[in-house]
Amino acid sequence: MVLALLRSSLMSQRSVEARDPARREEVALLARRAGAVSGDGPIQAGEYRIVLFEDREELWDAANRRRGMPLSFRSLDRRTGAGNLSRKQPLGKAIGGDSTTVIDATAGLGHDAALLACMGWNVTAIERDPFIATMLELSKEDAARDPDLWEILASGLSVCRGDAAEMLGELSADTVYLDPMFTARRKSSALPKKPAQVLQALASESDDAALLHAGLKAAPRVVVKRPSDGPPILESPDLVFAGRLVRYDVYLASGSHLSRE
Repeated sequence: MVLALLRSSLMSQRSVEARDPARREEVALLARRAGAVSGDGPIQAGEYRIVLFEDREELWDAANRRRGMPLSFRSLDRRTGAGNLSRKQPLGKAIGGDSTTVIDATAGLGHDAALLACMGWNVTAIERDPFIATMLELSKEDAARDPDLWEILASGLSVCRGDAAEMLGELSADTVYLDPMFTARRKSSALPKKPAQVLQALASESDDAALLHAGLKAAPRVVVKRPSDGPPILESPDLVFAGRLVRYDVYLASGSHLSRE
């Protein structure tokens, strides 16, 4: 029993550390924001640590040997035309050309929210877990180190903390975007990419159907990201835009989804 409790404690450990002496005063503030503790010494099994360097922020865990996962959007593929920012891609088509405002109600580490902002939409990203929300905020703040990216995200991406299912009752947008967590269908020996591993380890489960219903009350259009072979959150989406690995199910408030269980 004691070992089980100890293991549970280690699995939930979250910490913040400054490896740049000039940033040590930031640690206590960030730890409070993140619901974490000040970290020092070796990173334990199951521990996730936000590490502050002079010119960057990273997420480390016990599996890291040389460097952690960057908390940054600067590596985002910002090619236009037929590239990553094209609205002709399935994601852009799903959000809708007539939309101007988007709520990402399951923001996580914010990759899709930042991508949508770079594609020209005004995005509000909501994250309920304080540790994940802090990483998301740090990633946005890091964009200030890239003037071109900051010009887009400073006004195009807003980060909010809270339970999206509750907040959607007081918000409105043209489109609500949902990216429920799902386990990648790969060989048992393979692991999902690092950001997915982090979210699976840190985020708590949510009622995806309830969140979709809340989204349909806040916006005329809800887009749900799903694995290409995964079941829909609600049956019979109004529109489907398929990619190679994922698809985007679109539900319209003008449909009958609000009455579906």
